[in-house]
Amino acid sequence: MVLNVKELSHGFSLAVEATQFAARHKRVQTKFVEALKITCIGMAVAYALIYGLVFFPLFMVQTGNTVFSTLLQYDSTQSALALLSTRDAVDHFLTMLPLLGLDIITHARPAVFGRIFFGMLDEVDPKYAEALRSWPMRKFRWAKLKFAAQRLGKRYAMTLGASLLSRVPYIGWMVVPVGTVSVMAKFVGYPASGAVVALSVVAPGSKRTMFFIFKSLLAMGDFSRDLLKPYFSHLGAKPKQQVAFYRANESTMIGFILAFYFFVQLSWVGPAFFILAQAAIALFISRQTLRPPMYTPGATWQIAEEKRKSDSPST
Repeated sequence: MVLNVKELSHGFSLAVEATQFAARHKRVQTKFVEALKITCIGMAVAYALIYGLVFFPLFMVQTGNTVFSTLLQYDSTQSALALLSTRDAVDHFLTMLPLLGLDIITHARPAVFGRIFFGMLDEVDPKYAEALRSWPMRKFRWAKLKFAAQRLGKRYAMTLGASLLSRVPYIGWMVVPVGTVSVMAKFVGYPASGAVVALSVVAPGSKRTMFFIFKSLLAMGDFSRDLLKPYFSHLGAKPKQQVAFYRANESTMIGFILAFYFFVQLSWVGPAFFILAQAAIALFISRQTLRPPMYTPGATWQIAEEKRKSDSPST
């Protein structure tokens, strides 16, 4: 589905409205500040430990390497590069540590974020919250594992295939650009994706920007599914149904996620903004989906077939 500019704008305006509403919610304020404090203190402690246990020893080894290479007249270039690579790897791990912890908590303790979601939904639409709570939570562990394995297998096969085909003489250089066009076209259409890839071929310096945009579009889908877990779990949505729901609301969803995504990627404040986004998604659900009926034994609710309440933001 090619992204719709009007729906992107609508999603972004919903996010702004939801953020303003969530920011006035005392529970959200408390959780936001708590997450900010824990992340900052945790990062400060982690940096202190890593500097004492890793960076300082690396500095001593690097200094010793420089001194001995001068005294013994040997080339220390390779060892110096290895030490710099090690430092960069550790530094990257530190940067990703809060987001890694957040990812672990969202999977290990989903109830924490579920309470934030329902606390906000109680304020936005109490009847919707009551109806959604009446549905028993379903986890579908086997279906989730199967879906994750299929997705990883598909991505691995695509990566391996591209790597092998890129080595074919004369045509190998075309494999990655053509593959990128076909994938990006799902979001922005063939003309725009072709123009972006052509720019990366003509101006090699823009490849990093193209990769960042492409990676961000894919990551936004995973981010939105994390935020929608409380909604999906209570309605018993299997992975394929979740994907269908996301595709049906793709443009609006990406517009909504854009308001939070880049803040969540910031290591020191990311977890706090994830909490804000988790609260805000309740307004998205209440505005963009039909309220399910109260649960009765044996009832099902096909979320992928729901229709939006409105194509324009409420005032």
